[in-house]
Amino acid sequence: MRDFVELMVGATASGCIYALVALSYLLITRPTGVINFAVGEWAMVAAFGGFLALSRFELPYPVGMAMVLVIMAVVGWITERVAVRPLVEKGAPPLAPILALLGMLVVFREIISVSMGPDPQPVPPMFGYGRLELGLVAGSYQSFFIIVVTAAVFGLAWYFFERTLAGRSFEAVAIDRRAAALMGINLRRVTALAFAGSAGVAALAGLLVSPNVSAHYLMGLPLAIQGFTALVIGGVGRVEGALLGGLILAMAEQLTVRYAPIPPGLAQGVPLVLLIVFLLLRPTGLLRARESRA
Repeated sequence: MRDFVELMVGATASGCIYALVALSYLLITRPTGVINFAVGEWAMVAAFGGFLALSRFELPYPVGMAMVLVIMAVVGWITERVAVRPLVEKGAPPLAPILALLGMLVVFREIISVSMGPDPQPVPPMFGYGRLELGLVAGSYQSFFIIVVTAAVFGLAWYFFERTLAGRSFEAVAIDRRAAALMGINLRRVTALAFAGSAGVAALAGLLVSPNVSAHYLMGLPLAIQGFTALVIGGVGRVEGALLGGLILAMAEQLTVRYAPIPPGLAQGVPLVLLIVFLLLRPTGLLRARESRA
């Protein structure tokens, strides 16, 4: 029983990482309709930022994390200005920004691979490598840290969208961009903030997961796939869906690896299998967008 509970703690921590990446997707997709597959690379860049700030320069953990998050928010804002806004203003087809962001994915990966090298780089956890045991519930300090931080982020995201005027502006743009513009909402500002916030959330995911997997220039693609699958499972239109999808995906992965009679390498295909199943059987995800509810 203790082993199973500890497995669930680890799965919950992994699910929180997937949920953060899914939230990063959602912050851009909802108001713009653009799917930004570069969010995994943003998480990867942030992981290397954590390596530089926390391992190489040995900054205090809160200071190092804050610096990386702010820098990555600026990177997200610049990405929107350089790769997306010119295309939108010129009336390019909807697919054009997605392809441009795929190009940025390659740019981010190549910059890191050339500047930082191919070897994984260690990132220290905030509370060290010890374990916390609360009766049957046990796990690493980092796992509980990930869970607590993710809960706080999703609580803030829910409050932003449900209780603030800026969040309602995001929702209005998500429902009808033209009507939102006629109501005086600045679409450029909403899009820029969406990209900045998305980059910050993806960066947080990269910082939280890097102590467990180390910073590596190829870590972005798996995170992008897992986050996108979590978003599809939970529902593209809901903040809660990102969290639900991440937890379901991680539970399925961990239970498959531990109990299914298949090689561990094949178990890594669980996200792709679930992605295909949900796209075929329930493309709207488990939770429907608000405007589609009765």
